[in-house]
Amino acid sequence: MNKKTKIITLAAVSGGGKTTVTERLSQKLINSKALYFDSYNFDNCPADICKWIDNGANYDEWVLTPLINDIQRSIQDSSLD
Repeated sequence: MNKKTKIITLAAVSGGGKTTVTERLSQKLINSKALYFDSYNFDNCPADICKWIDNGANYDEWVLTPLINDIQRSIQDSSLD
């Protein structure tokens, strides 16, 4: 059977329950992997997040290569659902 890895993303304000939901999903989805944005150190990201938002929040200013690489590896990992 040809299966495709599924990616679930969560977004919420600080304290909005992302970690709690992720932990519950990880318990239910045995062959899963959680990636946490806060676990990454990104080069060339905005130094002042408030100023970045005030200036229009240009997402192209973020260089998310480490996270993107981990997502791509997860998609290729046949042990994950």
